[in-house]
Amino acid sequence: MNPKTGDLRTPVRTNCVSRRAALRGLGGGSLAAAFAFGAPIRTGASSEDRIAKALFGAVSNDDPAAVIAAYLAAVNAGDLEGILDLYADDAVHIFLPTADGSAGVCHGKAQFTMWYEQSLANGDRVALEDGSLAIDGNQASFVTQITSAPWSKLGLAALAAQADLVVIDGRIMTHVVTLTPESVRTLQAARGTTSS
Repeated sequence: MNPKTGDLRTPVRTNCVSRRAALRGLGGGSLAAAFAFGAPIRTGASSEDRIAKALFGAVSNDDPAAVIAAYLAAVNAGDLEGILDLYADDAVHIFLPTADGSAGVCHGKAQFTMWYEQSLANGDRVALEDGSLAIDGNQASFVTQITSAPWSKLGLAALAAQADLVVIDGRIMTHVVTLTPESVRTLQAARGTTSS
């Protein structure tokens, strides 16, 4: 209770990262942490979901390793529907910097559809770097090698990226991908740009 106003409501603090902050290049670790702990406050599912789980048990798998394997297979097969099925309807996906220089922040399936249509049109392929997968509960972190036609046109075979995701109810809720600092320098050099 607030003694000054007599307000009985409990103040709630949330961790939010604005799109502007994300696009300014808030580092991968900090951005991933902000989304991992701030965005997926979806665990307070509806009462119908809680009742169904109580009666029938959990209906989906929160194992990030299985979801990551399915994601890699769907991307490399060019399976748009398979990719989209792995995401929650209100999921957040951030990829910085993007292969074609566009804004890399998506929220919800409509934006994911556009993102992955472009990604598949670019011929994007991903490979999990051996020994990089780390899982803690429903969170996973790994390094991936990404190939993309816009990067190939610049003479780049593949770039390394740090990926962090949170899986809730068997679906990806947050997915943050940031190129490694070395990959960013390589991309900047290929584009003839430098950081300011």
